Amino acid sequence: MMRRARLLTAAACAVLALGLLGARPAYSVDPTRLPTPELEARYVVLTHEFRCPVCQNETLADFEEPVAGEIRAQIRNMLLAGRSDGEIRDYMVSRYTEFILFKPEYSLRNAWLWLAPLVLLAIGGIVGARIIRARTALVADDHEPIEDDLILEPDAPHDADPAPGSRGSPALKSASPR
Repeated sequence: MMRRARLLTAAACAVLALGLLGARPAYSVDPTRLPTPELEARYVVLTHEFRCPVCQNETLADFEEPVAGEIRAQIRNMLLAGRSDGEIRDYMVSRYTEFILFKPEYSLRNAWLWLAPLVLLAIGGIVGARIIRARTALVADDHEPIEDDLILEPDAPHDADPAPGSRGSPALKSASPR
């Protein structure tokens, strides 16, 4: 038995090692190179700040869709033209709305997005507190012992065979109306 466990462990380690050695390094979707390292760093940051309008939960840098490629090309061309990061963000927001931003800025127009989770959490807390308070009041009003909740009727026969049309087991009655 011990030999089999060692053999299984060795086989699992071998499979894991082969998997790790055979794995290719993950390459980026966009292998774009810009003339200077500064421009390339800005390009990487900007493509990770914007959302792909097609898939909606991936950054432009991570998604290989023609629309994402076109937007990455626009960002690359604006960087090469000398535009600042703020100008590029403003252009993207004016063209695709604030939806393209992964982290939209707080404004009065989108305040409900930021406040809705807090409001819903507060409503849930109030409802939960009322339910707990109501159930606690029910327990406090119940002064009967737990054993008396279900009692056997004394006049029901225990050993006799049930007569036709009668109940076959002792009748139960509830001590408290619920």
